[in-house]
Amino acid sequence: MKAAVIRKYGGPDVFRIEEVKEPQPRAGEIKVRVRATSINPIDFKVRKGYLFFLSGFRFPKILNSDFAGIVEECGAGVEGFVPGDEVYGFTNGASQGGGLAEVLCCKASVASRKPLSLNFDDAAAVPLAASTAYQALVPTGGLTSGMRVLVIGATGGVGHYAVQMAAILGAHVTGVCRSSGEAAARALGCEDVIAYDRDDFHKSGKTFDVIFDAAGKYGFRGCRALLNEQGTYVTTVPGPSSMIGRVFSGSTGRKARFIIANSNDADLSLLRQWCDEGLMQPLIEAVFPLEETSAAYELAESGRTRGKVVIRTHSSRS
Repeated sequence: MKAAVIRKYGGPDVFRIEEVKEPQPRAGEIKVRVRATSINPIDFKVRKGYLFFLSGFRFPKILNSDFAGIVEECGAGVEGFVPGDEVYGFTNGASQGGGLAEVLCCKASVASRKPLSLNFDDAAAVPLAASTAYQALVPTGGLTSGMRVLVIGATGGVGHYAVQMAAILGAHVTGVCRSSGEAAARALGCEDVIAYDRDDFHKSGKTFDVIFDAAGKYGFRGCRALLNEQGTYVTTVPGPSSMIGRVFSGSTGRKARFIIANSNDADLSLLRQWCDEGLMQPLIEAVFPLEETSAAYELAESGRTRGKVVIRTHSSRS
């Protein structure tokens, strides 16, 4: 099979397109003919070697957690899937990867049926980013109807899902993004938008029940004053501020939490339902062929994207 592999840690130029041996499913796994994958920050952090303590130094590596494709074979003990099923999901664990290839094998428990309303390119943009947004807002942040939520990075890969979900759940959404993305943020569901390159959202004078730092750029200390007395700050990047806040904030008062998403059928099924009902849609910045993986990563890491960057591992988008 064809795959984009790395044989050392480094910049986007370390990717090489190679022919590698197809994996075979073990017990409890499915073999998926991958049609598309998408890039998440965890992927380029692994590629840079920032998470070497998790990903190790065994090469070559095939990166990318997200996948959308067709089940080709089921390992022993797999129930709920048969060859020909269209699926999507993401592999758990920073070192797992596998999406930048024509075929991957993964635990059946991390996959779910693909939304019928989405083609493979769009479906590949959903799993990790949208699961992160949902698990940050609901199980972690406790968001419910009527609450006020601030989404930092409202047009980003995770943030654009968080805005749509908060609106679906009946929350009042304020988004923080670059001024050039203001119209997009409102179209996603923001009632108010604060352009960080024009105004300081810390001085907005508003308070929130939930603050979700989807961009992972601001700490609990800097956002604490914007929280209501029982408010929760959630970040995608645990740092000293959020870690200390997590330890000392306890279960009452203003709380700090960080989110590491896990792939599971229950959440992916809810995301599929929202997509198929037309309530949530992925925002795609660009789609690249597998041969242009390096260029796709350069764009994803530029900080200029709205939504997700997708890599098509198969020539067809349907």
